[in-house]
Amino acid sequence: MPLFVREGAILPLGPVRQYVTEPVGESLSITIYPGNDGSFLLYEDDGVSFKYRNGEWMGIQMDWNEAQRSLKMHLVHGSRMLVPKNRNMHVSVLGRASRAVTFDGRPLELKL
Repeated sequence: MPLFVREGAILPLGPVRQYVTEPVGESLSITIYPGNDGSFLLYEDDGVSFKYRNGEWMGIQMDWNEAQRSLKMHLVHGSRMLVPKNRNMHVSVLGRASRAVTFDGRPLELKL
């Protein structure tokens, strides 16, 4: 069965969980589909409360630049890092490069 994905799409996939608060040890997998520029906002909160209304949420903006083959990540204004303070990620460009990185809230640029 074919799967059609738009060029420039950034697809984050987390480990399988049985429930929202289940602890997981695996890193987030981010796949970039090359061919065009793309962007994605990864949103996260605790999943069980209304604390996001008081600023308890995290937004990571991801921007792919096809010409430079670079992925830039930064925290969205108004958000902050949630526990765990460091996010382990495995970033790959479909059919090309891949890299393990840790995002700690500071702007990050990856050349892939």
